[in-house]
Amino acid sequence: MKVLFAGSAFDRIKGSFLSLFDGMEVRVARDNEIDEALPWAEVLVTAPRALDEEFLARAVSLKLVQQWGTGIEGVDLKACSKRGITVCNVPSRGTGNAESVAEIALLLMLLLARRFPRAQENLLKIGRVHAPKGIALWKRKACVVGLGGLGQCITERLLCLGMEIVGVNRTVRPEFRAWGIQTVHPLEELEKAVAGADFLVLALPLNEDTAHIVDRKILRALGPKGYLVNVARGGLVVREDLEAALDEGEIAGAGLDVFWIEPPDPNDPLLRRSNVVATPHIGGVTDEGLQGVARFIKNNLERFARGEAPLSQVRFPSERGEKRS
Repeated sequence: MKVLFAGSAFDRIKGSFLSLFDGMEVRVARDNEIDEALPWAEVLVTAPRALDEEFLARAVSLKLVQQWGTGIEGVDLKACSKRGITVCNVPSRGTGNAESVAEIALLLMLLLARRFPRAQENLLKIGRVHAPKGIALWKRKACVVGLGGLGQCITERLLCLGMEIVGVNRTVRPEFRAWGIQTVHPLEELEKAVAGADFLVLALPLNEDTAHIVDRKILRALGPKGYLVNVARGGLVVREDLEAALDEGEIAGAGLDVFWIEPPDPNDPLLRRSNVVATPHIGGVTDEGLQGVARFIKNNLERFARGEAPLSQVRFPSERGEKRS
C-alpha cells in the first residue's frame, strides 16, 4: 500500500511518527512536491486542505483519504464518493488531540483573564509589580460551543477550575447534563446562550451551517466584559465583526489559535492588539497529540490493507440515506 503524507508540515515532524509506519511504502511530500507524487498514492494522509474535483482527478490511484485530525471542511465528499474514495478523519478525544487543544483553550483564557500583555509590559518595560489586576476563572461562566470530543475535554477542564458551563450544540443530548453542564442550547439559540458569559469558547467544526456563526450580534450579546476564545476554525467568526467589536469595546478581548488564512500575516495588526492573545495553531501540536493521531492512522491503514472497514469514516450525506441539515 502506497501512503503519501502530503504537506511540508509532515516533513518537519516526520521524525516523531514515521517509524510507526515501517512495513508500508511511504513518501513524504512537501507542498511543492504534492502534484508530482499524487498519481502514485493509494492513500493520502493530509492536514486540512482543498481536495476538490481538480485535485482528485490527478489522484488516479487514490483509494483512501485519511485526514490528520478531525477537520474535513476542505474535502469534497461528494466527489470522493463518486470516485469510490473512502474518507476518514481522526477522533479528537482519546488520541491526545482534543486533550492538547483543550489545554491551549485554557492557556488563552488564562492569558486574557490575567491581562498577560499588560503584565509583560509592567515586568519588562516599567518595572512594576502587583499589577495589573486580572479576573479569576473560578466562579466565572463559560459558554462552550460544540460539545463533541474537543468540547467535552474543554468542559472537563473548566469544571475543575470551578467554572459554570453553558453548552451549545447542533443536537441536544441528555448526557450533556451528566457532564456537569448547567444548561444546553441548540445552535440557533447561541445569542441567548452567550448572554452573561465571561468567555465564549468555540470548539465546533466549520461547515456550511457554522461558517460565520459568530457575528456582531453574537459578540454584542457576549458583552464588554466577555472574551472570545477560538481554538476550532477561523471561519467560524466574521473577522470584520470581531475587529469592530474590539474597536468599540463591545467585548473585552479575544484569544486565537486559529485564523482565517493560515499562516497569518506576521504584520497583521489584529495580532498586535493589547486585548488579543494568539498562538500559531499549535493546539494539537504536542508529543501526545502527534503520537496519538499517528497511532490511530497507522491502525486504520492496517485495517484498510486487510480489507476491513476503516474507523471514523466521513460520508457524503446521501451515502447515509440522510438529507443535509
